[in-house]
Amino acid sequence: VNCRKMESEVWTDPAVKAEINGDFVLLQLYVDDKTPLPDSLQYTSKFDGSRIKRLGDKNADFEIVHFNRNSQPYYVFLDQQGKMLSTKGYSAQEGYDPSRFLSFLKKAKAEYGKRSQ
Repeated sequence: VNCRKMESEVWTDPAVKAEINGDFVLLQLYVDDKTPLPDSLQYTSKFDGSRIKRLGDKNADFEIVHFNRNSQPYYVFLDQQGKMLSTKGYSAQEGYDPSRFLSFLKKAKAEYGKRSQ
């Protein structure tokens, strides 16, 4: 529900939409995806030892292991080496304010610019 609210109230803002479409590669991890993983792709989580059997579980485990978070939505901005462009991501706790999210996008873009020089 929170992800859909972010998509409908923030991503549709013309300035946010233009920034995302113009300067970012958007990837989404769906943690509620019930698609079973083939046996060959199932594994035991290094975080909590649970057996990861579904795509959504794999995505949630990825978020926990790599970003130490398990909240949705949670947005992180990465450079081409997979390193975060800020010390923390953007979550629903930050609010559904397009101008605030746009500021977060612009800070990530500026940091990316610094790293790629």
